[in-house]
Amino acid sequence: PYAEVTDCWIELPNGLVEGENVDCGLLFVPEDRTDPGSATIELAFAILYAADDVVQPDPIIYLAGGPGGNAVAELDGWADIPYIQDRDLILLDQRGTGYSFPSLNCPEIEESEENGTQACRDRLIADGVNLQAYNSAENAADVADLRVALGYEAWNLYGISYGTRLALTVMRDHPEGLRSVIIDSVYPPEVNSWEEYGQNTFETFAKLFVACAADSGCAASFPDLEGVFYTLVNELNDQPAEYATIDPDTGNGIEVSLSGTELIDRLFQLLYSTESIPYLPWMIYQVADGNYATLDDLETGAIFEQERRRQYQDEDLADSEGMNLSVECQEEVSFLDEAVALENIPAEPVALAENSLEAIQRTFSDCQIWGVAPGDPVEVEPVVSDIRTLVAAGEFDPITPAKWAESAASHLSNSYFFIFPGGGHGVIDMNECSQGIMQAFLDDPTQEPDGSCIDAMGSVQWALPSG
Repeated sequence: PYAEVTDCWIELPNGLVEGENVDCGLLFVPEDRTDPGSATIELAFAILYAADDVVQPDPIIYLAGGPGGNAVAELDGWADIPYIQDRDLILLDQRGTGYSFPSLNCPEIEESEENGTQACRDRLIADGVNLQAYNSAENAADVADLRVALGYEAWNLYGISYGTRLALTVMRDHPEGLRSVIIDSVYPPEVNSWEEYGQNTFETFAKLFVACAADSGCAASFPDLEGVFYTLVNELNDQPAEYATIDPDTGNGIEVSLSGTELIDRLFQLLYSTESIPYLPWMIYQVADGNYATLDDLETGAIFEQERRRQYQDEDLADSEGMNLSVECQEEVSFLDEAVALENIPAEPVALAENSLEAIQRTFSDCQIWGVAPGDPVEVEPVVSDIRTLVAAGEFDPITPAKWAESAASHLSNSYFFIFPGGGHGVIDMNECSQGIMQAFLDDPTQEPDGSCIDAMGSVQWALPSG
């Protein structure tokens, strides 16, 4: 494996100058390291150089989530992050994702083609892509090869969501050169994600409703939030709402339809965003009153000033569905029982149960179509390591619950575990407290960061009606 610095293939944000404070490049690695005749693939990366005059020798490499997320396209949001001012930051588009080649992006699925999963699979195989080779073990080997190719003696891994699973895999398979690891919103290999999906989803929604009911202001402003929400869901499933809104991509007015199932899906997605969570009770009441566009405003950040890291210059590359399927089907679904997953769905509320059932059935069906063989059984075993690790979780994270982060931390003998109240999915950047904890850990991973600021954060400051 070797790396080459290349011309940047993306439009650089203001203040970034190619060859001065940012470089782009390609890492060339075998597609399948078990095959001596394997094809060579190209992995895109970008290096954002530290702004300080005194630069630490060990950079941070950021591992995006998904599986299938695009890291290089997130370059725009990194320049002013405090904890990278004295360290270089490396963004790697993992194999099959973003600007790497080949891409396992599936426009057939994005455009909701009939049999889109089958069509994408057939096209990729016809192009000579070995779908089996797109997995966490090969991905981790790529990360290790990049460190050597770029000439770093040591570096710090920073993973979010699936990026945490990849970071754990690097810790297991390639611990050399790892000074420290930060895993945020953790997806560890030992969890049975889809068998837990229904129960976890129920608990996530319940947590929101309980938190509002426990706050005097929220409870008074939005009484029986849970009952209002599920009544609304049932009404919208019986009679979807038709309303006018603004297309965020074009700025043009459009007519859209909102069903109860779609409202569940959209609320679930909003729980990812720490900035959105305080507004969710208010949004539910607004939609119940017929102000449906409030939901769109909250999703686009129009209600509050929100700095978005993921400003993709090519939306088609924002998520590689094929990479997601190759990893999930090999390392997760292959080891799970669909019948158990369905049995574990709570019976009530019915609308939420039906939503979970559909998601589980779709996932298992897609994996049957994708047709990759089960991965090595080690991919479902906890990672045991003594590498210094910061483990972070958000209170309201809908997809990687805090109990998963706690499980991962229990197998990492030199780990520090923090739950951030009011946090969604991806919490290290949520405020000065979380960023300060990360900065302290990077400065000295051998000392537990002072987490007293977490107590001072208190509970969620719910957005309440004025007056």
